Amino acid sequence: MRRFYQESWQGIPFTAFSHISFFHLAEPRFYAIFYEELFRRYKNWDDLPSVWRTNKNKDAKWLADRLRARVDRVDKAAPARVLSIGSGVGYMEKVLLDEMPDLNLHVNEPSTVGMKWLRCHIPTERIYIGLPPVCLPPDVRYDMIYLSAVDYGIPTGEMEHLLGELRAQLVPGGELVCLSASLLEEDSAIGILVNNLKIIIRGALHCLGIRRQQFWGWRRTREEYHRLFLHGGFDNIEDGRLSDSFDTYWICGI
Repeated sequence: MRRFYQESWQGIPFTAFSHISFFHLAEPRFYAIFYEELFRRYKNWDDLPSVWRTNKNKDAKWLADRLRARVDRVDKAAPARVLSIGSGVGYMEKVLLDEMPDLNLHVNEPSTVGMKWLRCHIPTERIYIGLPPVCLPPDVRYDMIYLSAVDYGIPTGEMEHLLGELRAQLVPGGELVCLSASLLEEDSAIGILVNNLKIIIRGALHCLGIRRQQFWGWRRTREEYHRLFLHGGFDNIEDGRLSDSFDTYWICGI
């Protein structure tokens, strides 16, 4: 597992709107301020970077195919109930609803600000604001729960706890899917040394005000992802890569 840093997101440099911390993870307030800036610059989903939208579109359609396969497999009459953890601006959720209009979609986001566009498509009672699992209704069960590019910002102990809590909210045979944009290909001793040297250099540049970067989270190896799911109580685990230009890694537990 390695720390990594960001200077911008969605084409928006962090120095344009917020104090940046090299040592502390971005908190809900950071994201709230970020989304305020994003909605000031972009008026709707179509204004977001086209490459990002293309990839998220592919990822959402992949999830929709998995959902359809599950519905066919269990011969489910009612619409599938799905929970998105950390929905962000809600673009993937909008594509999912376009693909499956009858989908019973529930969404979670730490800040109300990021829900601006999605609120027009999701009933208020299916929107959960706050940090999971505490903000989620304990008596609702889901056919699928997914996390798309949010795991990087969750420490290992908290991630294991979250996976275990979310597993308890799946229906029998339900799936938890994690889509990761931060897979670490290998973690050799030399790689760790080089990465530590890079962090020292980045820290010096940050403190000097030459290149300011936000501590964004952790990159994890495939083995670490499998270990997280095992510790979360999943025993039927599969993984792979999506055919998007980000080469997104996915792992699923039942």
